[in-house]
Amino acid sequence: MTYLTMKGFNKRTPPVNYLCFTAEADWTKIYFTKTSWWSSATLEKSADKETWEDRSGAAVTLNTWDKLYVRNKSETPTNFNQGTSYYAYFRITAWSASASGDVTTLLCKNWTDTIKWNYCFYNLFNGCTRLTSAPSFPATTLTNHCYDSMFYWCTNLTTLPKLPATTLKSSCYDYMFYNCSKIKLSTTQTWEYQTPYRIPITWTWTVSSGTACAYMFGWTGWTFASAPSINTTYYTSNTLVW
Repeated sequence: MTYLTMKGFNKRTPPVNYLCFTAEADWTKIYFTKTSWWSSATLEKSADKETWEDRSGAAVTLNTWDKLYVRNKSETPTNFNQGTSYYAYFRITAWSASASGDVTTLLCKNWTDTIKWNYCFYNLFNGCTRLTSAPSFPATTLTNHCYDSMFYWCTNLTTLPKLPATTLKSSCYDYMFYNCSKIKLSTTQTWEYQTPYRIPITWTWTVSSGTACAYMFGWTGWTFASAPSINTTYYTSNTLVW
């Protein structure tokens, strides 16, 4: 199988056990939708991290600074998506919201550092133009296309997640930030582009074959808008999320 690996060990502290949306205006609506009955994603929701209930198909309406916590109901990792035709995704309408917390808790309520399924989070926020901030991506082992097109066309996304994965598979980051026009990278450090950014965020890649990030930053907002090269440091004006 085509894959990329990276030498070294990048230790992380297990993050929180939820994905969180925070409303930035009254009457913000959060939808969770499946393109097919197939998707096995069964989520639960909470407003306070104490009381959890099934996440139904209806939209959740939030007022300014209200929070919606979501996670998979399962204690063990379960598949979230099947592929490009059968997947689950979030939509934000009416106004806007930021995301925080750990995206892997959509696989199970307990922390996991491994993604096992191809296309696992494909299109998760695709076209979500009301999303302003990205959550954390703590997984260190990825699989084929797992983050493919995840933030495609998220034109108001202003934060850039650090990506610590030490095992990368073919196309795992393809189109991940495509047309995120407020994500800005430069090949050189300037007064505006001060913060170093690379993938993985530390250490050095060893490439077996293939590519992991075709068009990853295509049509983003500054001088670099393409696939990042391995072992190369870029610079960003965006806030980094760990």
